[in-house]
Amino acid sequence: MSRPLRKNTLDGIPYCRRDVVEAELADLAAISPQELEARAAARKSSAPGFVSPEALLYFIRNAPAGTHRDKLTQALLDRVVRLARSTSRSSGAVSSLTEKNIQEEVVDHFVDLLLSDRGQYDERLDYYEVNFNSAVASDRYDASDRHWKHENRSEELGTNDDEVPEHVHEAMGDYDPFNADALDEKDYWLLLDDAIDNLPEFQRRIVVMLRQEVPIESSDPSVSSISEVLCKTPKTIATHRDKAFASLRRRLERKGRL
Repeated sequence: MSRPLRKNTLDGIPYCRRDVVEAELADLAAISPQELEARAAARKSSAPGFVSPEALLYFIRNAPAGTHRDKLTQALLDRVVRLARSTSRSSGAVSSLTEKNIQEEVVDHFVDLLLSDRGQYDERLDYYEVNFNSAVASDRYDASDRHWKHENRSEELGTNDDEVPEHVHEAMGDYDPFNADALDEKDYWLLLDDAIDNLPEFQRRIVVMLRQEVPIESSDPSVSSISEVLCKTPKTIATHRDKAFASLRRRLERKGRL
C-alpha cells in the first residue's frame, strides 16, 4: 500500500492521488529497481511502460539515498526542465533572458522542495503527486508573473521619450531590416535575429510585432495594433521603432552585411 499524503485542502480534506496513479504505484512496486529506472527514462507518455511523473515522484520521495534514487531524480528533473519551457516563444512576449530566468526559477523551486523533503517531510510536494503537470504549470505562472513585472518596470525607464534625435534619423536613413533585397545574403536573417535579441526589450517587442506585420496603430477595432498591445501612443512606438532600426543597421554594418 502506498504511503498516504499528509497535506489537507482548505476544507480539511486530505490530498489523495488519482485512482489511476494508485493503481500504477501498485504495478510498479512489483518490478525491479533497474526496470523502473529504464522505464522512468521514457519521455513520451505514449512510450511503452511510461511512468507518470506523479508515480515517479512517489518513488523518489520514498527511496533511500543512493544511485537508484539519483537516477529517478534526474529523470524527473529532465521532465521539469521541459515543462518549464514556454510553449509560445514565437509570440515574442518576453526576452530570451527573461524566459531563461523563468525556466531556471521553476526548476530551482522544484529542486528546493525535493531537498527540503529529504530533510523532513514537506507537504508542499503533495500536490505534485496529485497533478504534477498542473503544479509545474502553476509554478511557471508565478515565476512568469514576477519576471514580467520586473521586466516591465525596467522598460518604463526608457519608453516615454517621443522625439527622435537627429543622429538617429541619420543612422536609420531609409533602412528597413525586413526588405526583401536582403534575402540575397545567406546568413543575413540569422544575424538579424541575433541583433533583434540584443535590442532593449521594449524596442525588441516593437520590432518583433512589425515583423509579424502588426500595424503601429489601427482605426479598425477588430485589428490589434502595437500601440494598443504595448499601451503606448503611436508616436512613442514610432520613435522606438526608428531607434531600433538605427541600432539594427549599425550592428549589421559592423558585421559587414549592409
